[in-house]
Amino acid sequence: MSKVWFITGTSTGFGRHFVEQLLQAGDKVVATARKLEAIQDFKALAPDRVHLVALDVTKSDQIQAAVQEAVDVFGRIDIVVNNAGYGLFGMLEEYTNEQIRKQFDVNVFGVLDVIRATLPVFKRQGSGHYINFSSFFGVVSFPPFSLYAASKFALEGFSEAFAQEFASFGIKTTIVEPAVFATEFLGHSLEQTEKKPEYIPYYEAYEKGLSNIKIGEPAKAVQYIISVIKSENAPLRLPVGSQSAYSIRDAYTKRMEELNTWYDRSVEADSN
Repeated sequence: MSKVWFITGTSTGFGRHFVEQLLQAGDKVVATARKLEAIQDFKALAPDRVHLVALDVTKSDQIQAAVQEAVDVFGRIDIVVNNAGYGLFGMLEEYTNEQIRKQFDVNVFGVLDVIRATLPVFKRQGSGHYINFSSFFGVVSFPPFSLYAASKFALEGFSEAFAQEFASFGIKTTIVEPAVFATEFLGHSLEQTEKKPEYIPYYEAYEKGLSNIKIGEPAKAVQYIISVIKSENAPLRLPVGSQSAYSIRDAYTKRMEELNTWYDRSVEADSN
């Protein structure tokens, strides 16, 4: 049986691959993007199974309208993919107030607003699945991605909590944690700060590390994610790509080592 998918940020990258692969598989898709002209080609793939909506996730009125359109056109929404995101590259001291606020407006508040707009639909149906795009930066943080990582840490925090809140309504939640893939994230979609000379060594170290990272193929990643979601046995967290799996496992290992080192002293802080 085909599903109805509501996907944000479909003009490029993972979002575009989701739409293309789902339409090919016979599903129905509400594809959203800030500029409709960027996704008009989807109509040629399956005109009766795709609905295009202009949507900027920082505008709550547009979110409400898009969700209503989805229900009006297809009668339901089965899966919401919170894919739209904004990447910020730089050191903390270099960020402008506008950049900081935009980082959280898109990656945190935008996702929350989409969830709050679609939750009544899921509850009426007694079913639904949220796919929230995080990153391995949702577990691991290092310069020059401190604010980007912070936004993904926030997403993981509220997703883990509401996965429990929503479960009794038949609603599932999966946090997707991709590694570095060949998308626009490292291209024009990544906003950069005006660099201060004293941080050049950090940037050089980042560039050196990036050269050793295996860049993944987004089409294969999306195929994997879809297969897991359709398996009906999707986990709460889904690392995607070897770099993600390795980085997250390494981070958890180091945290456990540190926790074990300080555990006995920590419990001494309890009141008698």
